[in-house]
Amino acid sequence: MKKFNFENFLAIKYISSKKEEKLISLSSLLSIISIAIGVGALILVLGIMNGFDKMLESKIIGANPHIIVKNFNGTFNLDNNLIKSIKTDKLVSNVYPSLVEQCIISANGQSSGSILNGVDFNDKPYIEKYIKGNTKGIVLGKELMKAIGVRVGQNVRVTLAYSNPTAIGFSPVSFEIPVTGVFDSGMYEYDLAFSYIPLNILWQKMQTYDLINTIAINLYNPYDINKVGKYLEHILPASYYFVTWAQMNKNFFTALKLEKIAMAIILLLIIIVAAFDIMNSLTMLVMEKVKDIAILVSLGATASNIKRIFIKQGLILGIIGTAFGDFLGLTLGYLLKHYNIVSLPKQVYYITKIPVDITFTYVVIISIVSIGLCTLASLYPASKASKMNVIEVLRQ
Repeated sequence: MKKFNFENFLAIKYISSKKEEKLISLSSLLSIISIAIGVGALILVLGIMNGFDKMLESKIIGANPHIIVKNFNGTFNLDNNLIKSIKTDKLVSNVYPSLVEQCIISANGQSSGSILNGVDFNDKPYIEKYIKGNTKGIVLGKELMKAIGVRVGQNVRVTLAYSNPTAIGFSPVSFEIPVTGVFDSGMYEYDLAFSYIPLNILWQKMQTYDLINTIAINLYNPYDINKVGKYLEHILPASYYFVTWAQMNKNFFTALKLEKIAMAIILLLIIIVAAFDIMNSLTMLVMEKVKDIAILVSLGATASNIKRIFIKQGLILGIIGTAFGDFLGLTLGYLLKHYNIVSLPKQVYYITKIPVDITFTYVVIISIVSIGLCTLASLYPASKASKMNVIEVLRQ
């Protein structure tokens, strides 16, 4: 015959009180609701922030080379042997030289600053998938075209922050060129700042043939940057250095991480408040069940038995509240991810649905922390119940 466990029986029984003890029962219910809301909100908010992080990361990785190689001297001669050496790494998918210059692009009486990238489109650079139209002329960012009011087919004037020596001094390089394509990465800042032009045309206008200032590297897996970085350290000459996409956006990703931690701490306070509600509820219950405890002790229950009854009650409340919270957070996350419940302005975010990415690890950690806090909250009332003077109670 299975042994009857009176500790579990009483822990469950005390959660639902009699009519005369409605206040205690209501307090337990409110504690469960508070835990559920706190856990659900924490799972959902972290899922949304994680979704935004991954979305922005994917856009940043997609619209930028994974690694760029520079020279401390600025511009340098195109070295095909160096490019071939970089390409020998099996993790590298593409390597191509480029000449990056700051410029002002003007049309229709409007001007805007831009970062002009001279690239060889025959090498099929990473940005090719974001370009609509052809690359025979200049390709402007979608937002940059709006800023200066031009369309594909119209001419723009490009004035570089570079001067050519002439008989009477230095003259800034300026030329007209038709817009033949649109760069649309989905990132407002990039679409406003970047423009692209065939490298041979830029060399011709600047009269700097075979001079570049950047070697762009793309990887099959953008997260292999550290492995490729170690390889580059061995093959690059002393005057060269490299920067990865993670280093270029370090401050941005650090800010997002700190924001996620701050939100987690704020929402964790809801669970902590709920844990205090459980402590208050159990303390009131101990005061209410003084005679019951005294009778249990007189029947042979030990202090440890009494203590475990109330610890188990706190644990049960924590498990119930956390389970409801997990269900709430996962359900809302699923609905937001798959249905357009909350619409976002596409012109601001370039997406219409809230990105949600709830990871199993987050759910497990949040659940363990929540149940742990509820169990810790039950230690004080449990200890108080176990140290009760039974003789005094029985005399009354």
